[in-house]
Amino acid sequence: MFTEDEKKILSQYVTSSDANIFAIKGMNGMAGAAYARYSRAKGGFREVLLKEFIESGQIDPKHADELIQRVLIAYGDDSVGELEGAHVSFEQITMLATKELEDRRIGGSSIEQSTRYVLYDQKDDRGNWKYYRGEEVIKAAYGKQYVETMDFVFQTYADLVEPLKTYLESQKPLDEAEYDINGDGKKEKLAELTDEKLIKSFKQTYTFDLRAKACDILRSLLPIATLTNVGMFGNGRFFQGLISFLLTSELPESHTIAAGAQAALKEIIPQYVRRAAKSEYNNLNSKNMYALAKQLFGEKYSEIPELPHFALMDRGEEFLEKRIRHEGVSAREAINEFEEISTLAAMLYPYCHVSLHELRQEVDHMDEQGRHNIAHTYIGERQTRRDRPGRALENGYPYTFDMITNFGVYKDLQRHRMNTQSRQLFSTKLGFYFAPELEAINAMDKVKACVDRADALFDAMVKENPLLAQYAPLHGHYVRWSLGFNDREAMHMLELRSTPQGHPNYRLAAQKMHTLIAERNQWRADAMKFVDHNDYYWSRADSEARQRVKEARLDEKLAK
Repeated sequence: MFTEDEKKILSQYVTSSDANIFAIKGMNGMAGAAYARYSRAKGGFREVLLKEFIESGQIDPKHADELIQRVLIAYGDDSVGELEGAHVSFEQITMLATKELEDRRIGGSSIEQSTRYVLYDQKDDRGNWKYYRGEEVIKAAYGKQYVETMDFVFQTYADLVEPLKTYLESQKPLDEAEYDINGDGKKEKLAELTDEKLIKSFKQTYTFDLRAKACDILRSLLPIATLTNVGMFGNGRFFQGLISFLLTSELPESHTIAAGAQAALKEIIPQYVRRAAKSEYNNLNSKNMYALAKQLFGEKYSEIPELPHFALMDRGEEFLEKRIRHEGVSAREAINEFEEISTLAAMLYPYCHVSLHELRQEVDHMDEQGRHNIAHTYIGERQTRRDRPGRALENGYPYTFDMITNFGVYKDLQRHRMNTQSRQLFSTKLGFYFAPELEAINAMDKVKACVDRADALFDAMVKENPLLAQYAPLHGHYVRWSLGFNDREAMHMLELRSTPQGHPNYRLAAQKMHTLIAERNQWRADAMKFVDHNDYYWSRADSEARQRVKEARLDEKLAK
């Protein structure tokens, strides 16, 4: 039991001084260390707090910081860092940078400004379109071409907003639209409504419905250099790893983001990001792998199939049959060799422009020295246990897809975390997705001009720096990437991403992957019973109507 004075002190930091279940409050940057300390104490959290962290009736920051340092020495900052967290906003960063941030999967959660709901048709306060203007691109030999291309693309995007809205209104006039605006399960037209609030909600839903469709269509024109915002929550270990990753990157923008994140987090959880630093090991490994891939494949691109492309990789059936039945190799040896080939192909994949199937074939034909060279280059010279190679060592999922989708689909699906993803560098060389509505408003010539100029810019940039050249492609450009997952993740991702309100492009991706899984094993696909294979042109309509209903019910509740 606590005294009344102790209860008063504790009330600042816990939700209850009596209950066995309580939450911590007002201890940003310190709760993790306190939890770690109480894991080895006889008493509970509140006793530890009073005994070791409280001085003169409150937590003394200097004293607490010293305690945190001692805790980290005693317990290790990896595990303790997972008990402390922070919210960080990353604003006015590029779409390219957001993918680097969101690709850090464990310990962090993010939410990004959506190209499905936000139009990028307005300039900023300085009269500039919202795209990246780092010195490394503006002052480069292609800098003038970069600015002119970006200005042209953004101006085209802005010019098409109103014609597209007019077209969509013609396809779905206000007086013909139908929404279940009162939540009774029946859709009504505007003329059937008499309640002023419902009429207002109906018109609001209609506006949002058409706006979302316009955003969905026009986002194919947005460059990967477009500036956006990301909000992120993560634990200390996550942020330390994220900052280290950004510092290790060869992109100058990443270094700027890393510095800003580290400065901000030093105000909240200083002890948990202090060790964030560039990884010379990973930096060197990446350079060496790019060099090896270039030596093996040059600038080769695999033949481009019909787009979009979804290939469910085999699990070595033909390879095993050949080795076991026709060459007399034991099953154990054949399985081990296929696993090696598959992993080595995954090691090469992000550093070239070759399909996963073709990479497996290339590795299959290599001699032992060639295979050893791939593994040795990828793993590099590890000096400590913290020197860890990349995700190719996660190879071995029951489903591995090699896909070519447009960037918009990649950015939407990439955020899923219970899987292994690997992508090749963004480029303009795999083709472009042309939304049919843009042809309907006679804008195809303007769109093609954007695509051609982005391609010319990419050619100019890639000669000097392939990483920086990734700013040139547009959301509609295709990217090759792989995705490995198990049945549980398949059920989650494919059911979620095929819901009616999803973007038509990533709904198609979910449907295609589900179909390929069904061809391999029907009962597994059947278990994913909520994968929706229907088409919904006005994908946000019902969702927007449901939101109005929920808002109305909330207003009624609050009014009471």
